[in-house]
Amino acid sequence: MKTLYFFKENKGFLLFLFFFCWVFVLKNSIGNANSWEDFVFHLDAPIWIFIQGVLIFLLTNFIKRKFYDYKLNKASSVKKYFQFFLISFVLYMIAKNLFGLLISFAFDTFSRNFGNSFMITYKLFNQAIDFIIFGGISLAYLYSKENNEYRKRLNAYEIANSKSKIQQLKSQLNPHFLFNNLNVLDQLIEEDQDKASDFLRSFSELYRYALNSAENELISIDDELRFTQNYFELMNQKYEGYYKLNITDKIKKSNIVVPPFCLQVLIENAILHNLGTASNPVNIHVDLVEDGVEVSNNKIELKHKRKGNGVALKNLNKQFELLTNTTISIIERESDFTVILPLIKINSHD
Repeated sequence: MKTLYFFKENKGFLLFLFFFCWVFVLKNSIGNANSWEDFVFHLDAPIWIFIQGVLIFLLTNFIKRKFYDYKLNKASSVKKYFQFFLISFVLYMIAKNLFGLLISFAFDTFSRNFGNSFMITYKLFNQAIDFIIFGGISLAYLYSKENNEYRKRLNAYEIANSKSKIQQLKSQLNPHFLFNNLNVLDQLIEEDQDKASDFLRSFSELYRYALNSAENELISIDDELRFTQNYFELMNQKYEGYYKLNITDKIKKSNIVVPPFCLQVLIENAILHNLGTASNPVNIHVDLVEDGVEVSNNKIELKHKRKGNGVALKNLNKQFELLTNTTISIIERESDFTVILPLIKINSHD
């Protein structure tokens, strides 16, 4: 069963080897003829050479598997393959000549096959050339195959590692979301207990959705916009028109995907770091632009700036870097603040 699987796994290479043997024999037959009358082509010749090529391939593969250190989680070097080649070459020459000697003794043809130095030299030279050709092709194929498999393993590891990091980053956003809103709730309890009760009820529904969404690496823009709007309405229970949210039809009609909380975090930052009033509100705009999703707001800075280490933005930036290999763009001017989130291709991180 293992042998059948091995041949099935390497059928492409074996087909190439078979075709190569026919071309190889045909080339030699043409080279040995002076005219078309002298041209002789034996149909069985490519078959025998193919069998020899397959045996050399099996030997080189056996040596590679025998001496390859599977504990090393990396592809073998060219130097290592050169060692495989030398070991296989020595074993092939020994086995080939021992078999030849046994056949010669069995059929009493020793003097004809090994009777003089020229004959021995000719045989050894032919055997060496055969191995250099077929052994070289075999090891080149095995080297290419191993490196392709290693790249796939490395890619799979990097994707898994990225997903793990993204999950960790999202798990950091949940406490951030929770604590910021608990602070709002604490202020409402002191100011208006009825509003605090309504806020707590709405917040519990919102947080339940946040916990469920956190399990997903990506969500639709519709889901994120719905969550963001619900969050903004929750904030309006305290700030009552001090902040305005405008979401364009262009982004509403798009079918892009985004990480959970990415818009909510930016809306939250705009609210926490700016002092809106009824007469001079902070206007927050969410739009789809050529470079990605743009979230911008006018700046009305607090008299006493909140101390923060920018964890939410750093976290968001790292998520997009892992998902798209591109960082978010932050444009801060005297009068406004803009963040552009790169677009994510749906199949870029499968």
